[in-house]
Amino acid sequence: MCGILGFHLKQHSKINWKNLVVDLYHLSESRGKEASGIAIRHQDKLHVLRHDKPASDLIRSNKFKELLKNIDLTKGDLVLIGHTRLVTNGDRSHIANNQPVVSNGVVAIHNGIICNYSSIWRDVFKKDPPSELDTEIIPIFLAQKLKSQSIEEALESLYQVIEGDASICCLFEDRNFLALKTNTGSLYYSGISDEAFIFASQYAFLKKISKKYLASQQVHQLKPHATRLLSFDQSEKTKLIDLNIYQKEKRQLKRCSKCILPESFPGIHFDSEGVCNICNEYVPFQPYGHDALEKLCDQHRKKDGSPDCILAFSGGLDSSYLLHYVKCVLKMNPITYTYDWGVITDLARRNIARMCGKLGVENILISADIPKKRSYVKKNIEAWLKKPEVGMVTLFMAGDKEFFYHPKKIQKDMNISLGFCGGNRLEQTNFKSGFCGVHEGNNWYCYVSALNKLKMLKYFLINFLKNPSYFNFSAYDTIFSFYCTYILKHDFKSFYDYIFWDEDLILKTLKTEYNWETNKSSEITWRIGDGTAAFYNYIYFTLAGFTEHETFRSNQIRQGLITREDALKMTREENVIMYDSMQDYARMIGFDLSKAIGIINNTKKIYA
Repeated sequence: MCGILGFHLKQHSKINWKNLVVDLYHLSESRGKEASGIAIRHQDKLHVLRHDKPASDLIRSNKFKELLKNIDLTKGDLVLIGHTRLVTNGDRSHIANNQPVVSNGVVAIHNGIICNYSSIWRDVFKKDPPSELDTEIIPIFLAQKLKSQSIEEALESLYQVIEGDASICCLFEDRNFLALKTNTGSLYYSGISDEAFIFASQYAFLKKISKKYLASQQVHQLKPHATRLLSFDQSEKTKLIDLNIYQKEKRQLKRCSKCILPESFPGIHFDSEGVCNICNEYVPFQPYGHDALEKLCDQHRKKDGSPDCILAFSGGLDSSYLLHYVKCVLKMNPITYTYDWGVITDLARRNIARMCGKLGVENILISADIPKKRSYVKKNIEAWLKKPEVGMVTLFMAGDKEFFYHPKKIQKDMNISLGFCGGNRLEQTNFKSGFCGVHEGNNWYCYVSALNKLKMLKYFLINFLKNPSYFNFSAYDTIFSFYCTYILKHDFKSFYDYIFWDEDLILKTLKTEYNWETNKSSEITWRIGDGTAAFYNYIYFTLAGFTEHETFRSNQIRQGLITREDALKMTREENVIMYDSMQDYARMIGFDLSKAIGIINNTKKIYA
């Protein structure tokens, strides 16, 4: 199982605490060599650092050295807890799966397996567990109980509901205590008077440590079901600092004072009032309206009941509402068209089946050579990982651009002259071409000027030459995708150019009428039909400090649909790591997600 270690040293202690830390980690690493972490409380700060590599790597890292450099034992007590992880629940490459775990001012490390953590989530918190990590339940449960109970009582309440093996250690943002508890006796401690208290997961470790650092070599076991609390002198107002939660920015980015786009957004600049050029140049769009849409449809209606329009249907939010509106409100006879290039999610497929089945609408599925398409994506991801470049992330999605190519033949075969797509102007993601050196301002959709098309081609050529791994079997597919996106004429009408995009109405209609399904692990409804989105948004957020969600919500602000405060709150929730989706995508494509995340996390950030 995992290793737990730590100590409390009183102010002015003569013990060489830096050497003590290193020795504790080296000894404890034998209990878990897959990940590690540390929490330090000193003066008025409680620092937490997690690492997806062994403790021997952690203690050599710059973040670890920087953390220890700021400690001065002449200025206050030092409390340190550490963890060496043997992976059981939750992949170590997702940093939030590693320990210490933090929630609501409680910091916890844990050795063992809580077998019923999923049922605790459902029975106590009335929701499904947000991750695979069983330790996550500890600080959340304790924080709730501490509202009305003492630390001892909260710990007893926790152990009354958990099943399994659990030895834990906790620190608290607002309480000057170090708490230890075990139900198996897998914790040992040693100390001399009040100067030092040291603990670890095995007797042999403490015996060696005591012999080297303490006058007393006596080692005690924390008996099964026992609790030990140590108080220490600290500021009552302690700031908890998590040094590497990837859901948060590495530093505070300057953002537009009107929208929420950050300074790392390509091509952005701010005026004297802090408003970005994108907001200053934005012209609010007024949809043409239902009457104009009716007039358009009247030109294409067929009286014999045969299909009179074709709809691009991904199973996502916007295209699902498009189908509902065209069939039920406009009373047209649509057929739907889906291009499956290998990364459409099962959730999207279920939504397609629900809606087409209930509405009696045919869905024409064009399937690519999916194994081949996925192999192309894998080659491009592996090439990208050799030389990460943010603008080249678009190659991961190159395979879906044939979506624009196939409906023309369907329309010709079925004598259909009208086609609709569900894209809307709020979901512009021009930053993707912006990272390629092409800035199209607020231009809608794929309408890129001839000059900028040449600039984009030049950008890709330069990066292909810099990284020859891109010259693989996927190259033809990439070139054809560029043609489908930027050269081929797009005849589809954008439904949301006519009908106001009302997120609440759309979602309510779909859930009420069709039992439309959303992602159970997230409240996000955008891009749920695309298996790639979780992965590329992780890259954009880690390297650039923002995702597609900032662009989407910023456009809503400009249209007067939401406030800036609402947008900031929404994106904090939307920019969480959708690790389950990333794992599904990695398994589907066949690349090593742990390796990929490690490379992404260690790549130089645009906003650093």
